[in-house]
Amino acid sequence: MGDARARSSSHDDVTTFSEEQRCIALVRAGDESALKALYDRYADAMFAFAYTSLGSRVEAEDVVHDVFLTILRQRTSWHVEGRLRVYLFRAVHNRLATLRRHLRVELRSHESIARDAGQPSEWVHRGATDDELGERELAAALERAVESLSPRAQQAYRLVREHHLSYAETAEVMGISVHTVELHLIRALKTLRDRLSAWRR
Repeated sequence: MGDARARSSSHDDVTTFSEEQRCIALVRAGDESALKALYDRYADAMFAFAYTSLGSRVEAEDVVHDVFLTILRQRTSWHVEGRLRVYLFRAVHNRLATLRRHLRVELRSHESIARDAGQPSEWVHRGATDDELGERELAAALERAVESLSPRAQQAYRLVREHHLSYAETAEVMGISVHTVELHLIRALKTLRDRLSAWRR
């Protein structure tokens, strides 16, 4: 009985592998319906894998779409060794690793800009410390800019920049990954820099 089940499972694996190879060949030949069939079959599992790492539905969806878009663009030379499921999960893993590298470079860049700029109170007429009105106006402008952020980006910004929590502590408070905290901070810093550009001298 056990041997029969093992043989059946082995047969199913071979059939699935053969079907995958036929589908891959159709994709390489330009059959868009074959690519859609692959997407319909694997996208949900790929999304779940990406989401556990990113903690962001939008970012996870983007990763999955990027993987399939790359396949579409490179379909004529697309080659898969072994099982397609393994290939697709490895593609998601590689995309996540690339995102993390780029994110850390971008975040370091924004943090460097923030350090070089100094505190908001230093932006108005640097050296003119008696300009209390300008500082109050800037503080009000900064608060308005922070309040304009999305709720999650605003929360991440306040926890890190105002309450001085680490990224890991902020992630714990918000119930998200450190990676997602970093994404929120990058967006927050970009928005604040743009909205307060008139105050930079």
